[in-house]
Amino acid sequence: SRSGGSPPNHAGAVPVPAWALHSGPAARTSPTKGSEVSDPIHWVLGTVTRADAHGRLADGVAAHLRASLPDDHIVLARYAPRDRGERIPVVVIGRQGLFVIETRDEVGDLVCYQDHWYRRLGPGIAHALADSPSLRARRNAARVRSDLGTGGFLNVPISAMVLLTRGTAEDVRSSCVPVLAGTDMLVRHLLHGIVETPAPERTRSLAEALARNIRLSVV
Repeated sequence: SRSGGSPPNHAGAVPVPAWALHSGPAARTSPTKGSEVSDPIHWVLGTVTRADAHGRLADGVAAHLRASLPDDHIVLARYAPRDRGERIPVVVIGRQGLFVIETRDEVGDLVCYQDHWYRRLGPGIAHALADSPSLRARRNAARVRSDLGTGGFLNVPISAMVLLTRGTAEDVRSSCVPVLAGTDMLVRHLLHGIVETPAPERTRSLAEALARNIRLSVV
């Protein structure tokens, strides 16, 4: 018999750490078809408020990056992909490629277990995040790559990452993308191994490719 630890890993199931089995209250999500919302006006206003908060977070991070990165880097806040889906918080166009950044402002100790994210509430208690920041960052990078392809650029390096502006990355080793805590660490990561020669023409061309369709090119 099994005592403690994770439950049996049935076919298709994702094992979870034992401390995550006792979770705090589940995050509130959007209502699905056929479900009832006790206060729809309150829910809509809450959704708008959260969207505004996420937008302000992206704007603040983008402003910090513009002040910290070389002049030939282009920082896009709230980038709107061509698929007309949700906006991407921050995209940085640098000399060596693009960086797609998922900005998060959760407070506390954050843990990533096989791209399932939790926030510790206390000893043996954790709150599962409503979505996975690392998986969202990876999906957004694929959306940017699609836009670049439509814009005519192929083989451009694109890196996805998660930025924690207030939280602590307690254990994020199993994240599928890098996780950075704080904007200063993000700047250092973006500048690591950067080529010394500025490339303003290239970064402008990549920015234009994201904005409109151009002829096919290979870089």
